[in-house]
Amino acid sequence: MRKDDRGARNGLKSVPDISALSKKQKRINVLMDISMIRHGADKSISRTGLYFVAYNILLVMLKRKDLNLKFYCNPGQKHFVDVVLKSNKKLKGLSIINYSRVDGLIAYFEHLKYESKLKKGPRLIREAIRMILDLFKWVSNAKIYLNMNRYYKDLLKDTDLYFSPWGRIPPEINKIEAIKKYSLIHDMIPLIFQEFASKKSEDYQYYHSLDKKSYYFANSEHTKRDFIKFTGIPTENVRTIMLSTSLECKRINDRLQIEKVKEKNNIPRDKKYLFSLCTLNPRKNLIFAIHNFVEFVKRHNIDDFIFVLGGAYSEKHINEIDFAINQLDGFRDKIIKIGYVDDEDLTALYCGAEMFVYPSIYEGFGMPILEAMKCGCPVICSNTSSMPEVIGDCGIQIDPTSDEEFINALEKMAFDDRFRGKCIEKGLERAKQFSWEYCVDDIVEEFRESLDG
Repeated sequence: MRKDDRGARNGLKSVPDISALSKKQKRINVLMDISMIRHGADKSISRTGLYFVAYNILLVMLKRKDLNLKFYCNPGQKHFVDVVLKSNKKLKGLSIINYSRVDGLIAYFEHLKYESKLKKGPRLIREAIRMILDLFKWVSNAKIYLNMNRYYKDLLKDTDLYFSPWGRIPPEINKIEAIKKYSLIHDMIPLIFQEFASKKSEDYQYYHSLDKKSYYFANSEHTKRDFIKFTGIPTENVRTIMLSTSLECKRINDRLQIEKVKEKNNIPRDKKYLFSLCTLNPRKNLIFAIHNFVEFVKRHNIDDFIFVLGGAYSEKHINEIDFAINQLDGFRDKIIKIGYVDDEDLTALYCGAEMFVYPSIYEGFGMPILEAMKCGCPVICSNTSSMPEVIGDCGIQIDPTSDEEFINALEKMAFDDRFRGKCIEKGLERAKQFSWEYCVDDIVEEFRESLDG
């Protein structure tokens, strides 16, 4: 792995012409894990940043002429991945490697386990399904262990390396020593914030069972440092790549379109709004933001400003947020929760906002910050973890524990039009430095250097 590792790009870079290969340059045969795209099977649930990263990297890799791709997914996720492959026009024609009948039954029972009717069905039936599923998983694992070579004959044929864009390298893949293995690390939350992840959780156990012979991509310099610190993986086995946005975000000047989206999401037409988008959990620090936003409007006697919270949430934490809002007395109507935001509405919500706030305690990357900048929405974010690498000098960075810093940032962005305009202009320019083409270019460059070396 290269030692001259790069973080955020200092200048713009043109996308390389990969439409044709030189005669000397061989195609790289990649086995890609696409388990994470299963989240695209149900639009009623939140699709996290991990999903969008895996999906967008896959789309760009499919366009490249220097890669031969074949696809793997966890047997238990095959049903959901197949749903996405059949329903998504951009992915039609793709298929997963053939599984045995045992693996097919695992996929079927996983499907049953997540069916809404089964969730509401008799407990004994649900428990019986779970026991059958566990039995088939045990049989499958035993079969893999006893018949390793035969089981992976098709999988390993003409394969140079394995790549997972979502972190985990499955044990059955990790046992294969004949190919190089790469995975993309998104954050170290399970180890840094153990109150949010049980030691029995899959993520926690994964980070404690890493193979130091494998290779890793980190989505920021900060994630890379944390990853090396907590796992002991050699520095030369980790390379930083920069991600891009979940959607095709761009600035919208059509006020009618913005007003329609505001109306759809129950945002009053006559109000300006502060916007935040994230999974509503304690690490995102939203109760801190709510209290200080209310203090800001109190201090300046502002009546036409509201705080819009977008994003999926757990029942436990939404109750905590609701409790905090209910303590606001006459200011409860200043906070509007709109829940999960449809993809087609997201750009308009960014473009309609006076500013975007992201006071998170810790992020592996901070994709919403970049989305806001691409949409011409000025940003206030934390000065911790990876977020400074994304925002640069294009907004305001604050200590996520300082009430006064946050309120001062709101005042600066709300009342200094010249400063706000500069943040918008600089943010739009900086956002051009991040693209999925650049990201995949760096990934493939690492693949080739590793294989050539």
